[in-house]
Amino acid sequence: MATDRVSLIHFDKLSMSPAAADRFQKALDALAALKLQDRYVYLIAPYLGDIADASDAEQLDTALGQCIRVVDELLAARSVSKAKSEEVRQVFQSAAERARA
Repeated sequence: MATDRVSLIHFDKLSMSPAAADRFQKALDALAALKLQDRYVYLIAPYLGDIADASDAEQLDTALGQCIRVVDELLAARSVSKAKSEEVRQVFQSAAERARA
């Protein structure tokens, strides 16, 4: 990830509770492991922050729905492969499971 974008992504954690920041970091680590192009990481990361910082089930469901739409759009634009889109979906699902726990 480009340094300035990484700083912005991690800046989001400052406004989160410690538990949400920890969930966000775990999701970012999982996203980084996918080795996507920086532009896609930067696009996806804020949605992971929304999942991590959701304060109730409704916010979490809304954030997860937005995440699924982003993945669908990346797939439709052929920006990512079908296999990679499934990996990104799994990152979102895992983030949501951590937020629900």
